[in-house]
Amino acid sequence: MLRKNFKVELSVAVIATLLLCNSLLAFSPVTISKVSAQEGYTYYGYIPAKIYRYNLTIGNDPNSGWRLAANATTKVLIAVVGMKDNTHVKIYDQSNDTLVSDTTLNSMQKHYVLLPNGTFFKVETSKMACVMLINYANWTRLINNNETMSPAPATFYQSTNGAYVGKEFYLISSQTHGNVQYSIQYAIFALEKSTVTVTREDGDEHQYVIDANGWKELMFDCFKAYKIVSTGNIMIQSGRPPDIWGYARTFYVPATVGGGFVGETFYSWSTTSWDWTENYGFRVSATQDTKVKVYSLETKQQILTANVVGGSGWGFKPQAPAFVVQSDHPVLLEYMHNGSLANANGQNGTYDAYGSGVGFFGVKPNEDTPFWLSAPDSYVEAYIFASEDTEITIDDYTYPIKADSYHLLTQPGTHVIRSNKNIVVETLNWPNTPEYQGLQTWDGTQVLCVQTVGSVTDVTLAPLESFPLLYVIIGAAVAAIAVIVAFLFMRGRGRK
Repeated sequence: MLRKNFKVELSVAVIATLLLCNSLLAFSPVTISKVSAQEGYTYYGYIPAKIYRYNLTIGNDPNSGWRLAANATTKVLIAVVGMKDNTHVKIYDQSNDTLVSDTTLNSMQKHYVLLPNGTFFKVETSKMACVMLINYANWTRLINNNETMSPAPATFYQSTNGAYVGKEFYLISSQTHGNVQYSIQYAIFALEKSTVTVTREDGDEHQYVIDANGWKELMFDCFKAYKIVSTGNIMIQSGRPPDIWGYARTFYVPATVGGGFVGETFYSWSTTSWDWTENYGFRVSATQDTKVKVYSLETKQQILTANVVGGSGWGFKPQAPAFVVQSDHPVLLEYMHNGSLANANGQNGTYDAYGSGVGFFGVKPNEDTPFWLSAPDSYVEAYIFASEDTEITIDDYTYPIKADSYHLLTQPGTHVIRSNKNIVVETLNWPNTPEYQGLQTWDGTQVLCVQTVGSVTDVTLAPLESFPLLYVIIGAAVAAIAVIVAFLFMRGRGRK
């Protein structure tokens, strides 16, 4: 009888310890294979037609009438930086089938084109390049290379292999300089312990060591080309989500594992200072029931959890400077504003909220991709681009898209899209009050390459806890088992 009790107690102790170790591995290592590269790349996009903004005459009185707060912008910048030497670049105005630019770029060489509002454009490159769409039009300061203030794009960046996770990136920086917090508009997330070398176009170089599941915030010089090389896999994001005083811009968070924008793990910048009255924040969209957990990258602790019903979504405001989302089943993560004018901390009153933005995400073939278009107080447009003849299904309705063409969706709310080919979706959102409002306050974004939508990088995710601490805890647990076994064995012998 004593021997049986001893076995039971020992089994319970071992099982409990194993469960403890398993709970510590919430972020277990995952290895993903890599998709081979290809030559010839295409980037599609649309420039908003109405780039201006109206504000209430009296910000605390929704019946006070409207005034034009920002003069209309008539042109927007397309900026391209070469990742490799001898990259042939063509830029087309697809609104009238015109080739507007034809050039060849070397690595870190830049090229700019201004296109008018309402333009559909296409960029073709012979090798992978970084293509940016920036709400900027001061051509004189730009070509004289003396601009110090420009919008900070709200976006993630594709690496040289087209995936959002990688070890080598090129970009054109665009941000406001000054002595305020928002001048720091770039973040590098390390998925593995990394030594990151940042080189400016003139050879200025800085190096940073970032631990796995850590991040480094940086300020770059305006309209300079940068090369970022890392010993471990990283992600790069620009456009810090605003605190209580800022205006929300739209962006989509790429999945860390598996490539594309549908996945189970996501890293993103955030803020610890939210306006809890304003209708904005991050949102998870799911096609099936799933449990979602949110971890602070600063504390490495779980801060939020939710059970999301399939076919719906969950909006949240994580109080953390940076965070990780994990889900049981694939989801899409985006940051967006739902258009309401109400807020608690507007600079011009309590009806000063202005949520707008332009964002891109990709859809891989035969993958159900859920997403949310701002509702109920926004105008929305979703342009779905295809580089070859494609068939898409949106909410059980099927549509054909010709090569080099698009399909337009303007219905707010939750949608699920599926395609038989790679496609790129560009979304626009801006307040629907007043009815003649424009989309002025968006900064910019990287234009997604359609051929690389499914690109994947080999990456092994580290546990959220730091490795040394994790090993200490697991070692202590193993030692505890040994102590328990010895104690029970001696007690068992003493009872004979």
